[in-house]
Amino acid sequence: MAKWLKDLFNEYLTESLEEDAMSSSNATPVIGGVYFGSLRSLNENNPNKPLWFVIVDKVDDNLYEVFKITDWWQFATNRDIIINIGTMKIMVEVSNNFYLNEDEIKRFVLIHKLSSQDVQDILAFRDGEEPSRPLRVGVTPIYREDIRNQFNETEFRMIEDLHLRVFAILQDPEEGLGEEPFEDEWIEPIEEKWLYPPIS
Repeated sequence: MAKWLKDLFNEYLTESLEEDAMSSSNATPVIGGVYFGSLRSLNENNPNKPLWFVIVDKVDDNLYEVFKITDWWQFATNRDIIINIGTMKIMVEVSNNFYLNEDEIKRFVLIHKLSSQDVQDILAFRDGEEPSRPLRVGVTPIYREDIRNQFNETEFRMIEDLHLRVFAILQDPEEGLGEEPFEDEWIEPIEEKWLYPPIS
């Protein structure tokens, strides 16, 4: 592995925000919206790390599925989509999905909006289907110890609780979904989203 990538990974590990990025917007969450803020805004015990995400679906009256985004696109693997949003390049981590409610999303700043076709293509890629156009993805890690895999695992640990919460929320009668388990839009466990074919 190139030394520059290891150095970049060490820089990523020490990254933090100088101050909390908070939003008091009353706007309804936007499908395709790219949001930025602090991980700490979701829980004061979290580190003050930057958190980016894109909303890809509304799975309940007050619950949205989002994919983690990062500007550390140099760590992209064949499971990640690289997108240029004009002022910067971002990486959509389709293997790192999690769930936020409307109040939580409003603590973040909307910085960009992907088109509905972009969202459809991202979801198609996630589901192993053919997107409407070729997508730019990263390289395929050859070894388990590849630093790109370490990056992905570190990113997942950051949002792990928010990923797992859906199973409790969607089966809680107090959330308004009744006693029946959530079956119509089953979200596959994260472990099954590791081997997506690269789009050429």
